[in-house]
Amino acid sequence: MPVSHSIDTEHQLVYAVFSGDVSDADFIEHLKSLFGDPRFDSSMSELVDLREVTEVSLSPDMIASSARWPLHSPHARRAVVAPSDFLFGLSRMYESYRGEAGADQFRIFRTLPPALEWLGLSTEPPRP
Repeated sequence: MPVSHSIDTEHQLVYAVFSGDVSDADFIEHLKSLFGDPRFDSSMSELVDLREVTEVSLSPDMIASSARWPLHSPHARRAVVAPSDFLFGLSRMYESYRGEAGADQFRIFRTLPPALEWLGLSTEPPRP
């Protein structure tokens, strides 16, 4: 599956790993899975790992609409690891659609270590 997640209740963290070709359907399935997970809490921080993405088939409409979904509370920290220029740009697009809601709690990084540090983690969580 192109998108999988794990939930670390001890650290109040969602770790989402995207890999391969990620489509609108994959993204929607991920959101349904996350909402359906009884351990999920909207106040949890999230680490979104895009290091294994090889292709993106997400539509601009999906990026815009998903940025406005109230998945996380405005106070939950969200770190995105986007190593390529293309993925960094898509992440910035997502960020711009989010607007001011929780803007100070959303950061995009090129590598994992500074994302972990910003989230207050000393090591990478177990992969989903």
